[in-house]
Amino acid sequence: MTSSMERKTGLTFSLVTVILLAAGSVTFSAGIPQPRVGQDETLNHPVNVDDMRHCDCVDPNIGYKDCADLYPQLFSADTVQDVLLFIKPESSTDQFDVYCDMTTDGGGWTVIQRRFEGKLNFDRNWVDYQNGFGRVEGELWLGLDKISNLTSQNSYELYVELEDWEGNVAHAKYDTFSVGDESTDYTLTIGGYSGDAGDSMEYHNGMKFSARNKDNDRSGSWHCAQKDSAGWWYKRCAITVLNGPYFQPEEYHGSSDTGYGIFWQRWKGWNYVLKATKMMVRPQNFVRNL
Repeated sequence: MTSSMERKTGLTFSLVTVILLAAGSVTFSAGIPQPRVGQDETLNHPVNVDDMRHCDCVDPNIGYKDCADLYPQLFSADTVQDVLLFIKPESSTDQFDVYCDMTTDGGGWTVIQRRFEGKLNFDRNWVDYQNGFGRVEGELWLGLDKISNLTSQNSYELYVELEDWEGNVAHAKYDTFSVGDESTDYTLTIGGYSGDAGDSMEYHNGMKFSARNKDNDRSGSWHCAQKDSAGWWYKRCAITVLNGPYFQPEEYHGSSDTGYGIFWQRWKGWNYVLKATKMMVRPQNFVRNL
């Protein structure tokens, strides 16, 4: 018999870009458009890159390892704002672009995942989840290799922000967050929950990542990534999947009919599909007022 655990079971961004950002949208791998459009004029909207080209807040002589490295400059110049930034973690061979959230919970956050409108397909194979996909200024998955490189250079924490279709926002913060390298199948280490969304990630601690063409879950009944149409750290199978299919409320008719979408069970239950999500990391030793 299947247990309850085996059942399945942007936010507003005021941005300026850094001068290092190349013209136009930044793409990790080709996005696959979907017919759903959940955009409105409240909390969640894509960033207009053309409006963000005049920030001189970045010192080109500094090698930034994450967004927290830039925060002291913004703070000392009294120009704290969300920005786009080229970073190069210590174990990374290349620079890559990231979105820096400098305003949530003290700032210094590097965004690793974001959903808000459903135009980007997250039902992808292993290599896409490794490399990343989407646009830094829009919906994205930063990529397992990049997340692993980020979180291996220091002790990191995770902030998850969630929004429902009634305009309510909740968060879950974890004192410990890291993702192993490819040799571990990007095993998740997470713990130390606080917040008001409820802890839906502890169940996934210690799990390897799974994607449509790579089954690392512990379910004897399901290939969870195929069943849920999303890559994630599945166990048997999940009590949250933030990479699931994006549904408008009128499209969704419950898991038994439509299947699972983007959900956080400890906040809204198994059958509530979320409007927006954001996952971001920063060093545990980050100090806001330097």
